Amino acid sequence: MGAPTNAEEAVALITPEVRDTYARDGVAILRQALHPEWLLLLQLGLDRVMADSGQKKHLFYDGTENEFIELVRNTEVSPELQRFMYDSPVADMMAVLLGSPDVWLYSDEWFVKGPNGGRTPWHQDLPYWPMEGTMIASAWISLDPLPASECLEYVRGTHRGTRYDGFNPRRVTEDPTLPYFGSEYPPLPDIEADRSAWDIVSWDITPGDIILAHPATLHGGGPTGPNSKRRAITIRMYGDDIVYAPRPPGKPTVPLTPGLSLQLKHGDPLRSPWYPRLRPVPPWQQAH
Repeated sequence: MGAPTNAEEAVALITPEVRDTYARDGVAILRQALHPEWLLLLQLGLDRVMADSGQKKHLFYDGTENEFIELVRNTEVSPELQRFMYDSPVADMMAVLLGSPDVWLYSDEWFVKGPNGGRTPWHQDLPYWPMEGTMIASAWISLDPLPASECLEYVRGTHRGTRYDGFNPRRVTEDPTLPYFGSEYPPLPDIEADRSAWDIVSWDITPGDIILAHPATLHGGGPTGPNSKRRAITIRMYGDDIVYAPRPPGKPTVPLTPGLSLQLKHGDPLRSPWYPRLRPVPPWQQAH
C-alpha cells in the first residue's frame, strides 16, 4: 500500500489504536503517511530558508565538528511551507488525533545535521512554550532515511509525569542538563548517564513516515554518523483547549514572541496572528 493521495486516506491512518498509543506513550509513529509530493514541497521550503540570509540559523555545538543548524518559524517566510501547512493532510490528521476540529499552527522548526552532527539534548518542549492544555501535538518528518540510532528518541509515558526545566542552549557543550530558567521547574535528569533506566524508543525512518509526539514527552536526537545527514522538520499544532500561560521571568519563550504577554492574560484562549488557524481552512486559503 502506497502513501495516501488524499486527506481522507491520510486521516484514516489516525486509528483508535494510534490515539490510544499517543495518549498512553506520548508518541506514535505513522508509516508512509505522506505522499512524495508533500515531501518535495517540504524540500523546496527548506531550500528557500537555507538560502535566505535573513532567516537566522541557530547553531548547536557552534564551532565544533558536531555543529548543526536549527531554524525556527520558517512558515512565515516560505510560501512552500505555507502551502504545506494549509494543503497537506497533516492538519486534518492532527484534528482527529487531538479531537479538535479547530487546529492552529504554533510553530515549525527545522533541524539540519550533516555528517557527525551532535546529539540533540534530552528535553521536553512544553516548558519553553507559553501555553497550557491537552490538545497539542508535534509532527516530526525527516527528508532522509535514518537508522533508529540517528532518529529522534523518546521516553515513553513521560508526558504524564514531571515537567522539567529546559536545557540551556548556550551551555549545551558544557552540560546538557544545565537549566534554562533555573527556577520553578526541577532540572532535567541525565538520561544519557543511565539509558537503561528509561523506556526509550526510536525507529528506523523512511521518508514519508511521521512521528506524532506530545511536547511534554522527554525526547532527544541521536547524533549522525560520518556519512549521514538528517534534515527533519517538527510542526507543532494545537486545538481548542490550549490557553495562554506565562513562563518563569527572565528568559524568553520559544519562539520569541514579543507583545504576546501584553495581549493575553493567563487562561485566555491562545489566539494571536502569530498562530495562524489551519482548520477549518480560512476562505482566503481555499481553492475556488
